[in-house]
Amino acid sequence: MINPGDQLGNYRVIEKIGAGGMADVFLAEDVRLRRRVALKILPPEFARDAERAARFEKEVLHCASLQHPGIVTLYDVGHEQGVHYYTMALLAGGDLKQRIRQGIDPKQALAWTRSIAEALGYAHERGFVHRDLKPENILFNDAGQPVVTDFGIAKAVGSGTKMTGTGMTVGTPHYMSPEQAQGLGNLDGRSDLYSLGVVLYEMLTGQVPFDAENTVGIAMQHVQAPIPRLPQQLGKLQPLLDRLLAKEPGQRYANATELCGAIDQLLAGRSLPEAPKSAAQASAGVARTQVMTTETPAQKGNGLKWAIGGALLALLVVGGVV
Repeated sequence: MINPGDQLGNYRVIEKIGAGGMADVFLAEDVRLRRRVALKILPPEFARDAERAARFEKEVLHCASLQHPGIVTLYDVGHEQGVHYYTMALLAGGDLKQRIRQGIDPKQALAWTRSIAEALGYAHERGFVHRDLKPENILFNDAGQPVVTDFGIAKAVGSGTKMTGTGMTVGTPHYMSPEQAQGLGNLDGRSDLYSLGVVLYEMLTGQVPFDAENTVGIAMQHVQAPIPRLPQQLGKLQPLLDRLLAKEPGQRYANATELCGAIDQLLAGRSLPEAPKSAAQASAGVARTQVMTTETPAQKGNGLKWAIGGALLALLVVGGVV
């Protein structure tokens, strides 16, 4: 257990400031550079899986190459006394989830979505996919601008997970793309744009577009359920969400640049054309069958984080729905 006053490498722990399924977050001081940082400490099972820990450190070092004002700066990664950690810039403006609870003006929601899209586009052009974009992973800097955190961390933390079946995915079910929910491989930036669409919907309405009593139910909704309608006063934004939340990646915006162009039109007071309607967006029946889910060690104690068997989930949809 890490306590205030403990030291890991160059970092002296000050206090715990957050917790999640993948890491506990501490305010710490870099005693050598004399600056405060966010110190993220991974679950203890990393110390028992050297191969997984090595993959994690490699992924963090890879992500540290991202240098963009809308992406948090990673400082360091390492392990000490059996504890694996990484450090990043300290952002004291809170996260997007907190602001959603307070209510967000639609124009502000669009502006933030555009800023986040620009950061995603920068990363996508360099071959990165976030895989776990959600309000808790969007922090704010001192200027009140959104900053995306934890690029690639979901993949790195889950990289050692084993399960029976032909597919698995790691992420947060409410924000997963349909292809993530099915455990499909070769995700690209359009998966992140879908997650951003979920975040935008939540900014506009205060709730996520797809919900159910359990993780599998949520995954099924991403794959099958029609895209919910916005309130009438927000109707001009519906075509934007219809493209972002399209079930098929090919029917979404091709990239972040295209998305930013659409947002610019809306901010300028112009309407967007209706998105093409696909079979995946239409209402569909759900076949009754069982779906197995496997909780990964890194996800124990956090009901929102699961590994879902993609091949088994695919059995839920029949008749060419997906």
